[in-house]
Amino acid sequence: MTAEMKFHDYFPADRIKRLTDAINRKAKPLGSLGLLEDLALQTALALGAEPGDDLKLTPLHLIFAGDHGVAAAHPVSITGSNFTVKMVNNFIRGGAAINAFLDTAGIPFEIIDSGISRPEEILPDGISRVRNCSLGRGTRDLSEEDALTEEQLKKAEEFGKSIADNAVSRGINALLFGEMGIGNTTPASAILARVAGLPAEECAGRGTGIGDQALALKKALIRKALARVPENAPPEVILRALGGFEIAEMVYTMTHARNRGILLVIDGFIVTAAALLACRITPEIRGQMVFATESGEPGHLRMLEMLKATPLLRLGLRLGEGTGAALSYSLIKSAAAFFSRMAEWDSKSGRIIYRN
Repeated sequence: MTAEMKFHDYFPADRIKRLTDAINRKAKPLGSLGLLEDLALQTALALGAEPGDDLKLTPLHLIFAGDHGVAAAHPVSITGSNFTVKMVNNFIRGGAAINAFLDTAGIPFEIIDSGISRPEEILPDGISRVRNCSLGRGTRDLSEEDALTEEQLKKAEEFGKSIADNAVSRGINALLFGEMGIGNTTPASAILARVAGLPAEECAGRGTGIGDQALALKKALIRKALARVPENAPPEVILRALGGFEIAEMVYTMTHARNRGILLVIDGFIVTAAALLACRITPEIRGQMVFATESGEPGHLRMLEMLKATPLLRLGLRLGEGTGAALSYSLIKSAAAFFSRMAEWDSKSGRIIYRN
């Protein structure tokens, strides 16, 4: 096994040894499948499997959508806040990149309305694809005041718990996380800056492609927001002050998936910001997290380093939607398949033992 994927501390040593020994008995040179061996081990651990079990994955892709007051009040994105609902409708119609990737992988998806500003514009024939977990019509402007109220944060946890409970009740054991929210790289950058103790300049990037003037404004707004939040603030305080509706509901969906036999597939910059806070609130949830991709956003690598995470893909993605999570699923599925189906060496007889 390699030492790069840092999930081992979150599971019992005896289970890790049993599963590692089972992987090492596979009919291959030791360690020859590289990080796929770690991925198989982590998947088995997260799903509660033992040697000889069949790792049957039942995935669900969640796209959390929400609008942001900072984007409504300031030009920090190349598009206006009204574009969030347009993209939700594009998901419903099947015209987005994520639809193409999910269709290719055979993964079902749900859209979570965490708080888009124009829910009345959702296509009537697409309402059944959208789960109403709205916390309001967009957050407040984080540069001026806390993005969420105490009541909204409490409600976000209730929604997160219900989403996790629903997944468990349906037999889902792999949750893939995506998001949609115009301007949401601003709160994600602010979260990173406060958690890591870094200046805004080292955390904020161009998002979907803003110019120099918008980037300078974005950094200034983040600095203004950070001035309100103590450096040692608890994660819940950071989330309330600097987060977004979709970020908050992702955080609590993750924390309420703890020890419930679910693998959490973490996408790019925004989802990793949620994962960063979720791991501050519930540290042991880190063991269930697989990190799909390293985003093109400059702050994302710093987040991955803080979480001691090795991403499965490095494709320079910065689209969001959970595109990296969907693309990485074939690797997760392949790791589960070799764990479940691959023959083993019998060291005593020198024979290969095949699975039934």
